[in-house]
Amino acid sequence: MTDSGIESPAAPEWLLKLESRREQIKAKLSHESGNGAPCNVCGSSCPGLDLHFWRKICRNCKCRKEQHDCIDDDVSGWAQFEILGAIRSKPAYIRISELTDKPVQLAWVPPNVTPELASDYMRTLGQQNIPIVGSEAAEKRKQQLEYQVPAHDLDTNLCHNLTPFEAGQLSDYVEKIKTHCVGQGTVVRVGGDTAGLVQYGTVVQQPGQSIGTPTDATEGKRPDYMESPVLSDKMKYKLNLMGISSSEMVAQAMLYDPAVVLGGSDTSIPEPIVKFHQEYQANPKFRAEMDHFVDRLQFPSQQTAHSKAVAYSEGCSIVPSGSSDSGFSSIPVSPSHALLLGPMEALALGGERMMPTAQQAMRDAVAITTHRCTGCTLPIVVGEVAVKVDRASNSEHSIWHPQCFKCNRCGELLADLVYFYHGGAVYCGRDLAAILKIPRCAACDELIFTKEYTAAEGATFHVRHFCCYHCDGPLAGQQYVMDEKSAQPLCLPCYKGHYAQTCATCNRCIGPTEQGVGWDKIHWHKECFLCSGKRCQKSLIGGRFCVKANRPYCSAQCTKDI
Repeated sequence: MTDSGIESPAAPEWLLKLESRREQIKAKLSHESGNGAPCNVCGSSCPGLDLHFWRKICRNCKCRKEQHDCIDDDVSGWAQFEILGAIRSKPAYIRISELTDKPVQLAWVPPNVTPELASDYMRTLGQQNIPIVGSEAAEKRKQQLEYQVPAHDLDTNLCHNLTPFEAGQLSDYVEKIKTHCVGQGTVVRVGGDTAGLVQYGTVVQQPGQSIGTPTDATEGKRPDYMESPVLSDKMKYKLNLMGISSSEMVAQAMLYDPAVVLGGSDTSIPEPIVKFHQEYQANPKFRAEMDHFVDRLQFPSQQTAHSKAVAYSEGCSIVPSGSSDSGFSSIPVSPSHALLLGPMEALALGGERMMPTAQQAMRDAVAITTHRCTGCTLPIVVGEVAVKVDRASNSEHSIWHPQCFKCNRCGELLADLVYFYHGGAVYCGRDLAAILKIPRCAACDELIFTKEYTAAEGATFHVRHFCCYHCDGPLAGQQYVMDEKSAQPLCLPCYKGHYAQTCATCNRCIGPTEQGVGWDKIHWHKECFLCSGKRCQKSLIGGRFCVKANRPYCSAQCTKDI
């Protein structure tokens, strides 16, 4: 209750949770996150993650944080999704027939899809990219997410010592990308309606529409088997695509003699019946599911031999589920009207097929293909799984094969389907900043929003971060050496003490300005690279040599002259 005596309403639970997470991030320095986690690159040679306080690397092994086996926390596992408004998917068990008959646990699945659509999506990506918990693919997916969409690119609280101006510039940048280009791809199955994209599953309930009471626009258009719990979504889709218009028609199709149907001698057999038997004979899973379905069917005593005519509907659109839960219990994306896939007319099961030639041609055209992949430009045909983006202004450039949904610059799959749309292409967040020519500090990995920064050896640095990679001593106005392995600057004392090689002949350090020669793990000063034979001692620069007991020789004869 306030001082005015007016009782203030309690804040909603979701707001309290969000604010609590924000406060945890402010109170928790990022270098404390994941402390002690083992390194996936160095193994036992790294005693555990000890994050540098602003470099985003381990002080023990110099590997990045995401290369360590860190458990998701509020910093690495929350910021990208909450700030960008994307959906963070939870682990789930799905069955992938190519791998095993039993469900496998995946570290990530596309949000708001049915298990079958998720399974088909994963198969399309290829076995090497399926993020099974504990696999290399799962670890790579986690690393890619943190690398492609760095949390410190999105939240000033995760950056090191920003000035008020820099914090304001970063906040403006985040708001612009949220408004204009960031999005999360939607996994769909391509269908044959005018919108071209349909994913069957739970129907999104429209305002003012009660479940089980179809509106006038949808009455009679949805086959009754679509509501059957016996059939899987994939089988429902197959039946729909064949032109099977009802459960009764499935039962009637089973009464036909397969030899007659597939023999082609009876031209009066409706085309959907022919397609049904072709699939029934070729697909054991389809056959088993249809047998089980027909066994469970119950019809009224008065049955009709004709299915009701279905008009070809225009303007079908995708309706987002509106669910923030990424588990399979959430409502998947569905068409706004429960339509059949394409124009289907009444079929006389026992007599001649009645379908106007124009409508037949239209259905055949739709069934071939309606889209081309923006990535590879090859067709995406009806029934295939695809990824759709909402940011594309041109609908022809809004759909990708799952395996083609990659950053247009680095060529890597976009982790968790988070994309940044720019210039008709999709990018990861890291490469978008590079395309927009926003410099990135090579030391702290944060974006630079000041006019004053240091450029050295093709890299950019905050002025305050142009320091020795080993001791953090400032290098402005000082001589330095770029470490070849890390591409980071080193002061001369640190280079000589920790990184310079020792000459195998004179046992002195090979300085950064001195010329040296290396073979395997042995190094020499240029002037020390001489034949070790007592009577030879000639320079071996530019000539053939052999090594014995870590000493160089010009010939086998000299190796005997010791």
